[in-house]
Amino acid sequence: MADGDTPLKHSEESVKLFVGQVPKHMTEPQLIAMFKDFALVDEVNIIKDKATKASRGCCFVICPSRDEADKAVDAFHNKTTLPGAANPLQVKYADGELERLEHKLFIGMLPKNISEGELTALFSQYGTLKDLQILRGCAFVKYETKEQAVAAIEGLNGKHMMEGSTVPLVLKWADTEKERQARKAQKAQSLASTLGNVDQSQQLSLFGALPMGYMSPYNGYGYQATGTYGPMQYRLPTVQNQPSFTNLSPNQANSLRAGSPRNYTVPPAGYVGSAYPTVPRLQYPLAYPGGIRPFSGPSSPVPSEGANTSASSTVSGSAPDHVEGC
Repeated sequence: MADGDTPLKHSEESVKLFVGQVPKHMTEPQLIAMFKDFALVDEVNIIKDKATKASRGCCFVICPSRDEADKAVDAFHNKTTLPGAANPLQVKYADGELERLEHKLFIGMLPKNISEGELTALFSQYGTLKDLQILRGCAFVKYETKEQAVAAIEGLNGKHMMEGSTVPLVLKWADTEKERQARKAQKAQSLASTLGNVDQSQQLSLFGALPMGYMSPYNGYGYQATGTYGPMQYRLPTVQNQPSFTNLSPNQANSLRAGSPRNYTVPPAGYVGSAYPTVPRLQYPLAYPGGIRPFSGPSSPVPSEGANTSASSTVSGSAPDHVEGC
């Protein structure tokens, strides 16, 4: 078809074929003459480059019926190599043509225990069935003509309820392969967009397991635990970004570490909590305006003034067997 010509109108029985490995120098009249030796052809459209208007080495051939299209496929596909081409002609049905010609319907909302005999008896009322495939809760049926399929849709969709079902049947044209691929691509794009907005540390791996990695010994609760390798369920803040909880007692820190914080009275900000329980003869740090000075661990969360004096004398006196944090 030349540029600027009005496309011809074809009947619903017309079939479009895709033809590849066409020499770029061939014209549409030459291709029509070649195909007419073996099958009836209504039209040939060479696919051209949008910018240069040059042939891209392929075309579409419109045949008046499926029988004529099958003749063209049988005569040329992988059998004829035209002058100027490197490989034999590739002649096949264009995307979606086979599905369109099959008159295939999707049937939804079926009872799970439906039998093939029941469906055959119901749908054969509207025409000749060429194929019937039953799945769990749905089915696919192919009619001999499009008119029969249309009649089944008009007569049953949303109107007929099968025995054992609480909702009426859903009938529609089955998706073509191109439509299925487009839906899959849309779902994948939607999933990628959703995952892109989720905290990466919360995402599961490909096999559903939690991401593994080295768990930092610094957990942001004012105490230090042993670093391990295991499932990382939550984002671990960097050490530089951790808040300094200088007002936690050992019992309060242990409570937070167990994952069940409790209400408590906030002690003075000068006391530095520790993750370890109080052990006799061990010393714990105490913050005061001049720096950090070790002191003997108190039995209560808040050290008294006497404990401060005792801690000072401990530093000036004899050193204990072991000093922690110094």
